[in-house]
Amino acid sequence: MADSREALLAAAAEEFAQFGLHGARIRAIVAKAGVNERMIYHHFGSKEGLYGAVMDDQRRAVAQAWWPALEKARTMEPVEGMRFALRASLDLAMNHPHRSALFLQEQLAGHFGTLHPTSAAQLPAPLRELYERGQQDGAFRADLPFELAYSTAIGSIFAMGATSARSFERLVPMIHLDEERAKELVIDQFVQGMTQPRP
Repeated sequence: MADSREALLAAAAEEFAQFGLHGARIRAIVAKAGVNERMIYHHFGSKEGLYGAVMDDQRRAVAQAWWPALEKARTMEPVEGMRFALRASLDLAMNHPHRSALFLQEQLAGHFGTLHPTSAAQLPAPLRELYERGQQDGAFRADLPFELAYSTAIGSIFAMGATSARSFERLVPMIHLDEERAKELVIDQFVQGMTQPRP
């Protein structure tokens, strides 16, 4: 039973990422999972219940994968730590394009909890601490709230993961940069926005 639940979560994540909640088809999900349709109702109660479980599962996966980088970042100097944390997030987003697309589908449907948190409790505490320390030290702009800096950077990063992973691969040779250098320049744009006041 547990195996059928995990298979459904994995298959549904791909379908929901591509088609959204309303466009994804139950038949396609169960065919991909290799289970009987009744298993959806047994484990999740409904298609909507399956969608909610998928989103919870994917959020947990991101949090678990990103947390070690956040913990390390909080021990660094603010700018260096922010760069490290955002780079880790960019790698996660681009290495898991289905997950990134799923979060964007959620946002397009009007659910903002993943990419644009609706409460302070949803924001990663280590990154907030790092940012506020940087503001106190003068490294980060005093007029740019953490919530805005965070949602702008993370929303852009996951948009890149969902829509630009393949485009990025094609772009890198065209601009005569290796992929690592190109990613560093992407992170530079976010960090410079946090550190440089408006002219």
